[in-house]
Amino acid sequence: MRTILYILLMIPFIFCCSKDSLIMDNNNDNIKKVVRFSLKPITIGNAQTKAGVAVNESSVKNLWILQFNGTADESKLVKSLYFPDISDLNNIVIQLLAGIDQRVEFAANTFNSSLFDQTNSPLNNFTYSDFKSRKKQYSSEGDVFTGTSVKYLLLNGCYTGEIPNKNAAVPLLHNCAKVTLNYTSEDVSAYENGVRLKITSVQTKNVPNESSYKAINLNTTLTNPLSLINYSQISGTNAGTGTGESYSIGGYNGYITFYIPENVAGINSYANSQELKSQYAPSTATYLEIKGEGIGNDGRLNEYLTFRLYLGNNNTDNFNVNINTHYTINLTFRGVDIVDSRLDVQRVNDVNGWVGEEW
Repeated sequence: MRTILYILLMIPFIFCCSKDSLIMDNNNDNIKKVVRFSLKPITIGNAQTKAGVAVNESSVKNLWILQFNGTADESKLVKSLYFPDISDLNNIVIQLLAGIDQRVEFAANTFNSSLFDQTNSPLNNFTYSDFKSRKKQYSSEGDVFTGTSVKYLLLNGCYTGEIPNKNAAVPLLHNCAKVTLNYTSEDVSAYENGVRLKITSVQTKNVPNESSYKAINLNTTLTNPLSLINYSQISGTNAGTGTGESYSIGGYNGYITFYIPENVAGINSYANSQELKSQYAPSTATYLEIKGEGIGNDGRLNEYLTFRLYLGNNNTDNFNVNINTHYTINLTFRGVDIVDSRLDVQRVNDVNGWVGEEW
């Protein structure tokens, strides 16, 4: 597990399984060898999401096993196996083709028995480059999950080396990132003319509409998605009783968790402070949009506020969101700073179009 923790402060003016059923075996006439693998899903923190049901983050329900006759991009697929129901990740016993410098890819929780079959991925024609290029499409956050009543996440692992192997252990990485936001808006009534931010909603924006079935740890190659989507705007509270849902968007305290596809949007050295990150963000960078109201010490609504928090591997110039990473953001608001590029302020008078009368 790789976890990235943000602590952001907004300052104001003042501041096989032999038991598993095998439904597909695309064979080759070369010599077969019995091999054994154990798969080790890597955790990315406690499961807590606004999805319709709880998410089995690190469980494997079904599994594709793909053998390529080399490790280079042009290596050809020579064996493909699909297990619709995996019961023991620690003892996967299968037959693969003997050879040196082989690549074996494990794609878990696709819930798609035809994804890499002979029709869609013909033996001795489908390459490792083709595998890396195959994408899952998204139109909403719900598409990140696989399964029906029980939700799973895509996982991927890889073995490279000689076949037969010696009981190799293969880590499985999540093909997505996890984002957890915890926020607090502090009381500023002790300050003259203090304005407190009251949160009304949170929304994840600029999410890639696709992701690869190949999970590359610490990837730095730009994602360049075909298009970007926005998740639904979230408000209110759900404690998760009976559904697995868990989020709370309160006025002054709240939390929520999202899962998003990888988005390697790049680095911009001009964003040398967290206040400038929004100003210099690439157009494809993923961000959280936090909407709220500026409430004065007298309890009156002064302005409508939109705060944009761009994700990345640091608080400043990095806009890369990588797979199998838990981005934890602890955000504290202390008043309203209108010179912060992450914040848009719309005065109530501007909204209402107020016009004075002569007297």
